[in-house]
Amino acid sequence: MASRIHKPSTGPGHRIRLYSRLAELAWRTGPGIALLTMFGTLLSAAAPLAVVSVVGALAAAAPAVARDGLESAAGHHALLWVLAATVLLFLQWTASTVRTAGATALGLRVDAALQRDLMAAVMRPEGIGHLEDARTADLLSVGRDTFRAAWGRPGRLATTLSGLVTSWLVVAGAVVALVHFDPWAGLAVAAAGLWVAREERVASRTEAAHHYGNAESSRRLEYLYALGSDPTAAKEVRVFGLSGFLLRAFSATWRESMRSVLTPIPRRPTLATGTLAVAVLGSLAWIAARAVDGQVAPGDAAIYIQSLMLVLTGIQQSAWTGLQTELALATLSKYADAVDAVNGCADGGSAGGAPIAAPTRSISFENVSFRYPNADADSLAALGLEIPAGRSLAIVGANGAGKSTLVKLFCGLYEPTKGRIAVDGVDLAGADKKSWRRNIAAVFQDSTRFALPARANVGFGRVEAMDDEAGMVQAAAEAEIAEDLAALGAGWDTPLSAEYTDGTDLSGGQWQKVALARALFAVRHGARVLILDEPAAHLDARAEARLHERFLELTEGLTTVVISHRFSTVRRADSIVVLDDGRVAEQGTHDELIKRGGRYAHMFALQAARFADSDSLDSEVVADR
Repeated sequence: MASRIHKPSTGPGHRIRLYSRLAELAWRTGPGIALLTMFGTLLSAAAPLAVVSVVGALAAAAPAVARDGLESAAGHHALLWVLAATVLLFLQWTASTVRTAGATALGLRVDAALQRDLMAAVMRPEGIGHLEDARTADLLSVGRDTFRAAWGRPGRLATTLSGLVTSWLVVAGAVVALVHFDPWAGLAVAAAGLWVAREERVASRTEAAHHYGNAESSRRLEYLYALGSDPTAAKEVRVFGLSGFLLRAFSATWRESMRSVLTPIPRRPTLATGTLAVAVLGSLAWIAARAVDGQVAPGDAAIYIQSLMLVLTGIQQSAWTGLQTELALATLSKYADAVDAVNGCADGGSAGGAPIAAPTRSISFENVSFRYPNADADSLAALGLEIPAGRSLAIVGANGAGKSTLVKLFCGLYEPTKGRIAVDGVDLAGADKKSWRRNIAAVFQDSTRFALPARANVGFGRVEAMDDEAGMVQAAAEAEIAEDLAALGAGWDTPLSAEYTDGTDLSGGQWQKVALARALFAVRHGARVLILDEPAAHLDARAEARLHERFLELTEGLTTVVISHRFSTVRRADSIVVLDDGRVAEQGTHDELIKRGGRYAHMFALQAARFADSDSLDSEVVADR
């Protein structure tokens, strides 16, 4: 496997690329809505500036109206200005509504497109190395966690940026009016406003970094919250009385994480805000003094005073909107880093190689070695193994011997570090992995429990054949789960999750039978290689015994690889391999390995003795009764 871990980007250039990415997404997902949002943004900025001019005209006309009355020409002009103000206020309200609605709709489209693109990027590599690498796993959490909070979604940028643009257009227009009144006063207010905006932007970026767990304390806070609120750890939390500990740890960690945010009042932002206040108050006093002296007409004074208020309002709105922008921008940045990290992975080979069919002779591991990234030792070391087509092979060994790694390489989820895996002599590394996996049906020890209807959980064995209802029922019957599924509230349409109103969960043994049914459905539709990873791990003794009895029937004619710690399962295989430290330590039939008296015989004797003791104890209990 080869992978390149992307280093997250920062700096102005990175932010420009993020804004460009947003613009491209907005135009791709909703060009009409994007144009409507832009129009609403411009109108939202122009309307209040126009209102200021109209109010100024009304103030200028007020003395004449007071002197001559509403029936005079001045009164008629004043009524027209009132009508204009009414229309402008309505336009301002309408524009704001259009901008908000358009930006919200656009943001939802952007979020959906980003999540879909991230899903596609994550599923694009043929291997799974990028998913098991801790450095990329944290980045990939963007699709699960950061998209979950509405206030931090990238799509929020459509709303926040339109709000920021509106605020700053209003501020710019108001500053132009102030400069027209007095250049020095206007420039002083503008400079102070820009300083405040800069300090607010710095504070917003700090707050965004805190929210997105750039500090270790923030990540620990999320972990403690999950322990206390998720059902996964609920049993241990109650049995061991951990509630008090978790609450105290959460509170202490929260206080620690907030130290970088709840600091003493910073000097520079305070000084910037004070400077803006002095500039605005000084300008107000200057306007009032000149108006009293008659140097400024009442209408002009009204325009300048309103302009000052618009500057303050615009800066205040941009401060809050700026925080929301930084939060959403941080998510978009994490998204971009996650996609780059996944695109930098080259594990698992290509789907563009030559198609590969089911084996007719054998599958061979030829001097195969494999080491996980950052690991100190090989999981498989110069492994040599041949699996005859149409026969069953069992793999046993202690934990860490390399059994799960062997299965991952077998499925083409990783590439060997050295050596090769060949199917009928064809190197799997250069083959089309998707065509190879169509030959494979697998029951993994940690098989996915799809929170979907029962028919999907079985039909996913061959998704394009899910209209084969009879085949699904037959596969479920062979796995001895058909009656259980049919007895559910909505039968095969019942969601297999208690989180749904009409759904239900299954026991561990039932889930394992569903996984077996899924694999058998794949076999029914062409899969000729069957992988059974601890197939009896969650079954009760009676179900396990029936599985053992039917093992040869279920695997007949298939190339089967079974991994199990239960020797009652593996002894029925045509050949058994004992792995130790990533190498084949022994191989043979059950009887051959027992006669050899090596590792297999020793492990079998230990397990047989344990079951013998259990049977003896059961007999004594029965006798006492």
